[in-house]
Amino acid sequence: MFGKIGNFFNKVQVNTDAFFQAHHSNQHHNGHAQYPPHQGQYPPPPPDMQAQQCQYPPQQQASYPPPPPCAGQFQPQQFGCQNKNPHYNDNRKSAFQKFSRKAGKDSHNNSNYFDHLEQSNLKNQFHKPEVKRITVFHNNNIVIGIEVTYSTLTNSNAATISSKGTSYQGFVQSSSIELSFGERIEEISGRAGDSIDRIRIKTSKNQVLEVGGFGGQPFNNILDGFHPTIISFGGSTREYLDSIYVIYK
Repeated sequence: MFGKIGNFFNKVQVNTDAFFQAHHSNQHHNGHAQYPPHQGQYPPPPPDMQAQQCQYPPQQQASYPPPPPCAGQFQPQQFGCQNKNPHYNDNRKSAFQKFSRKAGKDSHNNSNYFDHLEQSNLKNQFHKPEVKRITVFHNNNIVIGIEVTYSTLTNSNAATISSKGTSYQGFVQSSSIELSFGERIEEISGRAGDSIDRIRIKTSKNQVLEVGGFGGQPFNNILDGFHPTIISFGGSTREYLDSIYVIYK
């Protein structure tokens, strides 16, 4: 009798071992079915992690790191870009002193800012100065700088101020235009990118000074009004003339 009872428990133990062995085999098989093997990757990532990998927009592919979502691009024909020139501000505007639009780019970290009226004794003159002569320094590709001679009612050569790139090396040409009595500048236009690539100055008596290259983007006449009287030039330089504006009355 005891022999029969022992045989019964032995059979139960064998059946139990077989059950757990089969159950473990099914779990192992299901685990591999749930996560198919990935080449060169072990262990495989969960499905939700796979969906998050490398999901950049198509236009940003092949770019690492991806560009910021609002990366601005300078468009010189669109005036009103972020201004860092401390001389170009609303505090100096008045009914008798206005600022033109600005061409070029003066937001470089190492820009040298200039404003002929603010940085000279011209601002202390009783009579506002006027432009008498303009000389542009350039080569066939870009504008290097500008030099302006100003006159007043009491002094026909009140000041000559030069604003040029400080580190440019190479052949530089100069082209000038001189205004006669009653002659006004009616157009300042050209091409610009990070610097002033080309400049065109036209007067009310059809004198034209146009020099430089054809890089950058075109910018339209920065002057408003009909034959304004320019009293000062301003802008910024580095190696070249980077930006330009005028103050007029």
